Amino acid sequence: MVRGKNKADQRRAIKTKSKRVSYSPAGVSKLPRGLGVYTINDNGKKYIGSTSNLRRRNQEHLRNGKSGASVSYTRTVTRQQAYAIERNKIRRSCPSRNKTKPDSCKGFWEKNFGFSL
Repeated sequence: MVRGKNKADQRRAIKTKSKRVSYSPAGVSKLPRGLGVYTINDNGKKYIGSTSNLRRRNQEHLRNGKSGASVSYTRTVTRQQAYAIERNKIRRSCPSRNKTKPDSCKGFWEKNFGFSL
């Protein structure tokens, strides 16, 4: 936390902290237990999600067999911040492993007719 500033400035400081760790049991155990948005990177493929407990959710992904080279995360203060950051990241990067994608990531046929060729 930033000393000598009001709580709103301290919240902004928490929101902007973003770090990357290796995607292994040892690396995931270093993740914080707070609210946040995470991105699992695996050789150009991405998965973006938000959660109330970063460490627990990524441990579940490891147990379910999801692979990855690294995980980067951004801590947030509220769920609304986490959802907003997640939406913006998905809209900007169009991750291949997320099932639901915004229209900006879909091709012409998917947008207009609901299927791709």
